[in-house]
Amino acid sequence: MKRKYVILLCAVSAVLLVAGAGANAIIMSTCNYDPKTGYYTYEGQEHAHGTMDSAYQCALSGLLLKIVSDNLSRYGDEPTKERAREIIKTNKLNKEKANE
Repeated sequence: MKRKYVILLCAVSAVLLVAGAGANAIIMSTCNYDPKTGYYTYEGQEHAHGTMDSAYQCALSGLLLKIVSDNLSRYGDEPTKERAREIIKTNKLNKEKANE
């Protein structure tokens, strides 16, 4: 009986490990900012700016480039600037966690 639970636990662990690695690969591939220009590439087309959502996705992994974060809070009304500041904080925290 215990052997069944051990095998089941191993199988569940393997699935979670593969799912986590896959999710990390997706997050890494969604940060499509050019390191030199800060331009955003999506579906093969280059754009001068990404969206707040694209910046947030990079920030979740601590991958948001400085050139992009510097431009985030320049434009928009106060709620937009506040969201940009939150994205920048998220990026900083996640970058620190990744470097631990």
